[in-house]
Amino acid sequence: MKPYNQQESKKSQVRRMFDTIAPSYDRLNHLLSFNFDRLWRRKLVKMVAAESPKVAVDVATGTGDVALAIARRLPEVRVVGIDLSEGMLAVARQKSEGNPTTERIEWQVGDGEALPTTDGEADVVTVVFGIRNFQNAEAGISEAYRTLRPGGCYMVMEFTTPRGKIFGALYRFYSKHIMPRVGALVSKDRSAYTYLPESIPEFANSGFEQKLTDAGFRVERLRPLMRGIATIFVARKPI
Repeated sequence: MKPYNQQESKKSQVRRMFDTIAPSYDRLNHLLSFNFDRLWRRKLVKMVAAESPKVAVDVATGTGDVALAIARRLPEVRVVGIDLSEGMLAVARQKSEGNPTTERIEWQVGDGEALPTTDGEADVVTVVFGIRNFQNAEAGISEAYRTLRPGGCYMVMEFTTPRGKIFGALYRFYSKHIMPRVGALVSKDRSAYTYLPESIPEFANSGFEQKLTDAGFRVERLRPLMRGIATIFVARKPI
């Protein structure tokens, strides 16, 4: 699935899409999730903190919320925030200006499928609401595996399909009919907010857990959030 057309590569379209919606991205995330996205990110950062990392790499860092939260919570960690979109990184850099805590963050334009990292560099690699936008998720998983030290942890938080007949039906109606209209109104890009919710069931049915195993990871935990609207996948590179 692609945001705009079938001719242009998905990677190119995703970059253009996020460059376009970057100024309204945070506001829409909070609005469309009723601020639950803030809570979910805090849960993920708490799980990252439990790993006591020295180096954390946040792939598809977007406007930098997760990278910033990791740096604030862990005073000794070095954080690398990588994203395909210059527009999203511009917002991230603006957020981190003048804050001594965020001097430990390095923002990089980069492709999650060909990371600008060295082998075994990171203790933790995170991807938050980004993996379903990869052109090749397997390549992204493989790059995370390469970037992690033996024993390092890969945490992926992504939207999935919620459980429950009634709750699931309500969510599908909301994502199909409400999200695109509100997203188009605020961001002025209806295609982006049609693509984003429609890409969720495609990811949910993609066998992501098996892809982690196929790449060599040991899947330790799947943590559903709010009846499965989102899920945190926790996988570890074997020692």
